[in-house]
Amino acid sequence: MKDFLDRLVERRIWRVLVAYPSVTFIWLQAVEFFINNYDLDSRLLTASLIGAVLLFPAAILWNWRHGEAGAQEFSRAEIGSYSFVVAAAAVACVWYWNTTPAGMAPASEYLAPARTLAVMPFENSGGDADVQFLCDGIAESLINWLATMPDVKVISKSAAFRFRDDIQDTAKLAEVLGVDGIIRGRLEKVSGEIVVSTSFVDVRDDRQIWGERLTRPMKELIDLERSIVESIKTGLGLQATVSKTNSSASQGTDDSAAYEHYLRGHFLIQSTNPESIQEGVEELRESIRIDPRFARPYADIADALSQMISYGSGDHDGASLEEARAAAYTAVALAPELAEAHTALATIQQYFLFDWAAAEASYEAAIALNPKISVPYHRYTDFLVLTSRADRAQEVAAHALALDGFDSSSLHAVGLAALFAGDFAASVKAFGDWNRFHPGSRWSYVKHAVALSLDGQCDAALEQGEKAEELMNNHPSTLPDSWLAWSYKVCGHDDKYAQSKARIEATHDANPEIIDGGLAYLYALEGDSESLVELVSRVVETKDPLTPFIGIFQADHVGWSVSAALSEDQRYQAILAELQFPGAD
Repeated sequence: MKDFLDRLVERRIWRVLVAYPSVTFIWLQAVEFFINNYDLDSRLLTASLIGAVLLFPAAILWNWRHGEAGAQEFSRAEIGSYSFVVAAAAVACVWYWNTTPAGMAPASEYLAPARTLAVMPFENSGGDADVQFLCDGIAESLINWLATMPDVKVISKSAAFRFRDDIQDTAKLAEVLGVDGIIRGRLEKVSGEIVVSTSFVDVRDDRQIWGERLTRPMKELIDLERSIVESIKTGLGLQATVSKTNSSASQGTDDSAAYEHYLRGHFLIQSTNPESIQEGVEELRESIRIDPRFARPYADIADALSQMISYGSGDHDGASLEEARAAAYTAVALAPELAEAHTALATIQQYFLFDWAAAEASYEAAIALNPKISVPYHRYTDFLVLTSRADRAQEVAAHALALDGFDSSSLHAVGLAALFAGDFAASVKAFGDWNRFHPGSRWSYVKHAVALSLDGQCDAALEQGEKAEELMNNHPSTLPDSWLAWSYKVCGHDDKYAQSKARIEATHDANPEIIDGGLAYLYALEGDSESLVELVSRVVETKDPLTPFIGIFQADHVGWSVSAALSEDQRYQAILAELQFPGAD
């Protein structure tokens, strides 16, 4: 053994043990470069590695035979050995090439220039509830970035996330979402680090075009997301500037801690639970404390607080409103190119400042900045309905639905616009789709019932109303009850109408000081214009968020009995004039 080791030293075998892996590494790096930049087949990389491994014995033999102390002539046996090794390597590479599907083929080979993609919510591999915000947040960030690419159509978050339980069912996703490709991800937290695996699948042949696994500590969250964006860019052959790549992840900050708090807060405020929303607002405030120039948390704070105020969880004339207003204006000042900031500001201007011209300008700005997201469209639709411009509302709502055919808010926008435009059949279809896609929503049944009753389908309306009452059993509320009363009144279901009316009046009698929107609809149904105008006066006097709704009671084709009286009521007309509502269609 000692003689053998001495001969290894003498012939300097160590040189090939050092040089060969180094040269192989450089070679593989070069192959990968050409694959990524010249649309070569990704199997070349694995084939090169197989060849390098199998040729290694030939390199050892050459060094043994031709080291400084070794023989310098090539023997027939040596040449035969080299030939055998080279042939074996070639056979192995050919076998691999012929038995392995193409890996990262160029995106252009599979995708037409106008690509339609879905980014699915990332799977929480470890089942850790504490990283769920990352699973949804990173996916949403990628959706927002892809929406800025001119040659890509990306399916909305709400549409893609609706199929969270069908992530691996490529055929189903392709059919219901109508996409060419799907981006999937898996995320888990291991020893304090985030491990993310991403892949892109061409749904036309269920072939994985590329995949990548990344590991980063939480403090490098932004770098992690930027790496994913780079992979998508390369894999799909997208042309994007460095600034667009960077902003896709940070969305306005380079501080990973601020970004982490933002993602947590953004995730929490999607809840309908007031406690979760409040917790989310605190996370957003912490994000701002870390990076005061980060615009997105300001926009989210404005949105979350305005929703809380509208649903009675915040004060509409105190600190909550002031914080929401300041946050909205700050978001626009910091990021005037951010559509979400303008949308949040428009909501404040509509429901709390009653500045209709400013609200309309903000909605229009949001749509112009990012015409690929549905939220500005469906909120703008509500604004147009409330300002008696139903025809224009239908046009805007159609855009929302085209962008996201599964979104409850888009379906609601189409249904509401059609209802007040007098197109009851279209309203029935939209509210029916909302009901079908989101069967757990009581409002979907309530508004479907109203549309059906106005369309003369009273049996179906009664069925929807009774389903809504079942869902409301443990959560009574005068506003949905007043819409049920509306449906029952139109169809002459007097007993059901009386029951709804009694519930609304009992709730009001228990809290007579509370301004209750349900009462307004009840007064309209009862033809009690005097009580309605009195309630409208209180609403306007207290600057209640119900103020934008007061103009809709002029509608004379939806089964209310007060329209004619209101048109002649000087007090009501004076209120409308003072608020300067835009002119109707």
